[in-house]
Amino acid sequence: MKSNRITALVFALSPILLSGQSLANDTNVATNDPVVALEQKLADKRSEIGLHAENLQTQRDKLDALLAERESLASKAIELEKRRTMAQERLDEQFRRLIENPDTDLTQYKDDYQSAWKAVKENQTSTLQNDQVVAEQTRIVEGENRQKQLLVSALDNLQESKKEARVKRLRQELTFADTIEVVHTITCSESMTLAACSNQGKTLTMQKAVNTFQSHVLDKVTESSTAKLNANRVSFNIHVMNSNVVDSGFSGNNRYITRMQAEMRSQPDENASCKLLDFAERYCVEKSFTSAKASPKQQAKRWVNVKIRSNRFEDNVTINGVTYGSTPVEIMLPAGQHQLTVEKPGFEAYSRQMYMNKDSVVWASLREQENRPKPGKQFADKLSNNRQAPKMVVIGAGQYNVGFEAKQPVLVDQPFSIAATPVTVKQFGEFVATTGYVTEAEEGQGCTSLVNGEPKQLLNHNWRKPGFEQADNAPVVCITRDDALAYSKWLSKQTGFDYTLPSEVQWEVAARAGSASDFWWGNDIGVGNANTGWSGTSWSNKSTSPVASFPANPFGIYDTAGNVWEWAESQAPVARGGAWSFSPSSARVAERLELKSDLSANYLGFRVVRNI
Repeated sequence: MKSNRITALVFALSPILLSGQSLANDTNVATNDPVVALEQKLADKRSEIGLHAENLQTQRDKLDALLAERESLASKAIELEKRRTMAQERLDEQFRRLIENPDTDLTQYKDDYQSAWKAVKENQTSTLQNDQVVAEQTRIVEGENRQKQLLVSALDNLQESKKEARVKRLRQELTFADTIEVVHTITCSESMTLAACSNQGKTLTMQKAVNTFQSHVLDKVTESSTAKLNANRVSFNIHVMNSNVVDSGFSGNNRYITRMQAEMRSQPDENASCKLLDFAERYCVEKSFTSAKASPKQQAKRWVNVKIRSNRFEDNVTINGVTYGSTPVEIMLPAGQHQLTVEKPGFEAYSRQMYMNKDSVVWASLREQENRPKPGKQFADKLSNNRQAPKMVVIGAGQYNVGFEAKQPVLVDQPFSIAATPVTVKQFGEFVATTGYVTEAEEGQGCTSLVNGEPKQLLNHNWRKPGFEQADNAPVVCITRDDALAYSKWLSKQTGFDYTLPSEVQWEVAARAGSASDFWWGNDIGVGNANTGWSGTSWSNKSTSPVASFPANPFGIYDTAGNVWEWAESQAPVARGGAWSFSPSSARVAERLELKSDLSANYLGFRVVRNI
């Protein structure tokens, strides 16, 4: 059966033109191989990270020593104050005796009190100096921590670039052409005619030639051992350009020998390199995605029994937009994510994105609340000149989980609304046109960009010129935290509502949309699901994409993974969400990037929240 398939493959292929030899035969490959260059960059970056780690530990040790000194000074201050108090009490006692006996000598007691007071003052001075040094050392450690994150991100990007380069190199090496000569011997039965024996010899020799050529291809590639491990997963699409029998004939005992020359070329499919290297499909996407699929792929699901109960009568149950009446409700649902809402007029709705994978009972507790907006509702406040503020999405109050693997429970005690997309170039431009605001980048600071994986400050770049073309509906970039807050204050003044930057909890609750995975659609970035580096879109590693180019998450919020890092309100300046020029792992929903508050970068933007 196998020989029939090979025979059919060989003779069904149509001839194509030979267009040169494989890169594997190029004598300049060793010196021009980008993989080798990236390996050196990776080694340098790892060395840099190692040196930085040593320096960071040294700075942390200094801070720990200063904090220990602070504790020692605090303990000493208590003891010194006790000594001063005792010295004062003894001196006071001697003053009382002085009234009764004018000859009382106070010298020693005065000296003791002055000495105790001096020690207290010296300790206070040391404590003040320690506070100043601790504050400075804390800033140093925070700066080193930020640098560590940037170095790790740069390392991730280099690792992604190396994978991409390995795929490209292997793809070029696999497109290989050669002329080979093989000899094959068969034993013909006495009942076979000479022609039949000759045809069988020719067919089997051709099959041997195909197998030999495929082995030859795998032997020639740079990563031969890895490719051979996965070769059974790949179709090499071997084309026979030309073939001829050089010699054939019997050699006694019915043994028939065929010597054949064949000119062949391999043209594996576009995913062959990824399969041979055991990489994700996104590294092999030649035709970039300009938008994501309408929805993630659905897999066959088993069904589970779900019972919904609540503490109120005459309520209403809605699951995935379908109404099922008042509780109690019992329904069969496919295992997976479902949007459940239990509501009643005059009560705060119970609205949850829930993962149901087994028979279960859900208890909905409805609390009396007045004038509470419905979770999922979208609205946009009005601005002057018939313009609108960013479209907002209401997020309900309740218990959520955040952090890696969504293991940290948080309580959102008040509903809030968050922008459906990052603030766009057009929206920020309206603010600038109205107020005359000048960003920090435009004032001379410039805008940071990643050049060959390293951050570089470009003084002539700003939100109008970030280093790539931006449409009006692209997310505005090159924005510092103060720039973002200035826009938020303008919105607040224009609308009469309180706009600001989202807290980290608000941002992650909205971005997760009830999921517990790395991305709201699953644990793998996939192909064409978001605009990050190496994610298979036409914008990856090139520029931002227009907002809402990919599907919204179940809460109706776009671009929570990739496109631009987004400022979040935190004790230390932080951005969330990943970006077009960072590795996919940086876009995981729990990832955070600590930054300087005055940083502006062409991978950094923001979205706003509004009070309800």
